[in-house]
Amino acid sequence: MKQMKYNTKRIIEVLDSGTCFGYNYYILNLGTHPTAYVEIPKYHKFYRKHYDEISIDVHGGLTYSKDKLFLGKENKENSWFIGWDYAHLGDFSGFEMLFSNFSNNEDKKWTTEEIQADVFDVCKQLKEWR
Repeated sequence: MKQMKYNTKRIIEVLDSGTCFGYNYYILNLGTHPTAYVEIPKYHKFYRKHYDEISIDVHGGLTYSKDKLFLGKENKENSWFIGWDYAHLGDFSGFEMLFSNFSNNEDKKWTTEEIQADVFDVCKQLKEWR
């Protein structure tokens, strides 16, 4: 597991990946903010559903549902992924480092461990929906 490091530039770095409750997950650093994704298997009722149709409680709500996931050098395709981000009001963004008068020291800087806890909670919810 790598630690989340905020940056002013957009990058794609895998901070953590694995399996929880039978679901593959990926935690990414996009440079300016972190994101998290869970792979939905074909047998699950949320497979190929738009994120607006999925009842999952997670930080900021789901913001992603597609058949591919870009992991930088490696891409995952021909599956179904749901995801969410940590770039909402009150969340720190790497862009804030460009503007000292814009930066808000109260904005939340997420750790990889905190995001992983959210991922495990989402996987648990998915298991309950199965």
